[in-house]
Amino acid sequence: MMAALTIAAGSASASMVYLAHNGNDDVNWLPFCQQFGDFCQSASGAVIGSLLAAALLLVIIILSAFALKRN
Repeated sequence: MMAALTIAAGSASASMVYLAHNGNDDVNWLPFCQQFGDFCQSASGAVIGSLLAAALLLVIIILSAFALKRN
């Protein structure tokens, strides 16, 4: 359950960072990373960190499953 929530949060934040970098022409949203470069760099770093945390959590879950299977 926690892995699913972590991956969902990382995916949602990745879509927001994508929107911040590229904007959306259909709804006339301009990319605002040109104005707020520091914010976009830190937000991109946070997305990378959250997706790495999700991958680490999946590795821990797999290792725990193998440990439980052994006993």
